[in-house]
Amino acid sequence: MPRLSTLPPVARAILAMIAAVTLFSAMNASIKWLGGRYPVSQIIFFRALFAMVVLLPLIWRAGGLMSLRTKRPLGHLARSVIGVISMTCGFTAITYLPLANASALAFTAPLWTTTLGVLVLGEKVRWRRALALIVGFSGVLIMVRPDAALFQGIMTGGTQAIGSLFGLASSFLAACAMISVRRLSATEPSTSIVFYFMATGIIVAGIAMSREFVMPTPRDAAMLALLGIIGGLAQVLLTTAYRGAPVAVIAPFDYTAMLWATGYGFLIWGEVPHPAVAVGALIVIASGVYITVRETRLGVTNPVKAQTITKNA
Repeated sequence: MPRLSTLPPVARAILAMIAAVTLFSAMNASIKWLGGRYPVSQIIFFRALFAMVVLLPLIWRAGGLMSLRTKRPLGHLARSVIGVISMTCGFTAITYLPLANASALAFTAPLWTTTLGVLVLGEKVRWRRALALIVGFSGVLIMVRPDAALFQGIMTGGTQAIGSLFGLASSFLAACAMISVRRLSATEPSTSIVFYFMATGIIVAGIAMSREFVMPTPRDAAMLALLGIIGGLAQVLLTTAYRGAPVAVIAPFDYTAMLWATGYGFLIWGEVPHPAVAVGALIVIASGVYITVRETRLGVTNPVKAQTITKNA
């Protein structure tokens, strides 16, 4: 078996992407496991706090505190607040929904990003990408099924309906964060953008957590710390993947998260995805892959600075 260092750069990048998706999927399963016993604010606090354990050495290598100096504090603040709200919605969706459903809704982010790129940044969308957007959003409709039962579920506080709304809100806000990152990445290093995001998460979640804190058991405390470290490591691997190969090669492997989510959901909670969710997810994934490849060829996105920084908003 060849050593990792002897593999071609593209092969190493693909392995890094698969490892990142595996870790993010484990983190999401941990969030769902803890979500029934601890408030979302507490989970976000530990997620951001212990991600710093992984991030701080990277900041040190990038130049220490001097690398965090910025002339765009308001830009960082806007991106970070949007990201924290998106993370809150996403973690809430994971708590309410079957894991596969929450993951499938998260895949709609590229659809929102392309739409916002046109509306906010004035990017041109040609007919092929426009058609892919329409097809992708049709997949969303299939998954969510906006019928009378959905609206009744919203009115009565049904977990499936409320969870779907939180999932879509999280994806939309993650797309808004992507737009903010595109603007910031012109002058700001990736470590700086991630640092201010995590710092904001610690502060905001810490304030919210102080009013609803639940003392964790030793095992749960270890899991809370571990999910933050896992998330931080996954972020590093994701960045490594996008730096090592073209985004068109790497991005499709992100969708293997659906397999992990389905597996975790079935093995731990006995969840079986509804056929409509499976069909809708396939449509959204196909549309997302096409849009990603198309945007890469047209040079619309910066895959290293934009794609990697907004994972989990």
